[in-house]
Amino acid sequence: MPPDDSLVSLGRIAGAFGLRGEVKVQTNDPADFAAGLRLVARAPGGTEREMLIEAARIHKGDALLRFPGVSDATAADALRGVVVLARREYLRPLPPDTYRDADLIGLTVVDARLGELGLVESVRHYPGADMLVVGSALIPMLNAFDVRIDLAAKRIAVTLPAGFEEL
Repeated sequence: MPPDDSLVSLGRIAGAFGLRGEVKVQTNDPADFAAGLRLVARAPGGTEREMLIEAARIHKGDALLRFPGVSDATAADALRGVVVLARREYLRPLPPDTYRDADLIGLTVVDARLGELGLVESVRHYPGADMLVVGSALIPMLNAFDVRIDLAAKRIAVTLPAGFEEL
């Protein structure tokens, strides 16, 4: 399949869960997965195929999924490392001022004092705060840093404290 900008990465299959063909998906939002959702499964080599979720449930923060034709642990484990994506229009709407990681990746981070810091490469989730990865810097997404996200402008404005650049 050709690259598709409407696809949103939802997570990565970590392997089999149990003996009956369920897979465990490491994701930041397991609530995105539901029975009937059509996914694009992208293998580590880049090949893609569509897969329909037959059943979905949440277990300890991960999504557990069942797909038609995947009926045992061996078949489920064969999907290990596959990235699962979905068309944005098929996903549930998010509350105001809430974003998926895919919405933030590629946005330019600009500090009020330091200027342009670079592009968001990824988002890390820690108990204390979500962090934007910009080059070698981790920028906390905290109200104290006056984080303002403007998707239309492809920009995240922040106000970092003096000395932050020395960390």
